[in-house]
Amino acid sequence: MQITYDVSKQKGSSRWYPHKVESPKVAAGPLADKKTALHAAADLMGVSYKEYMDMRRKTQ
Repeated sequence: MQITYDVSKQKGSSRWYPHKVESPKVAAGPLADKKTALHAAADLMGVSYKEYMDMRRKTQ
């Protein structure tokens, strides 16, 4: 399974947001701390946080 949602940091801020991999500028979830944004990205993909982080580690 490939990652379809990732997280990025808002420029000039300490907030992070989930987004589709193809469109990194369009937020698909709340602006929050990095861990909350990662949980939101996992929820958007329909997988658990642990599965999402495993997939993320394999691709990076």
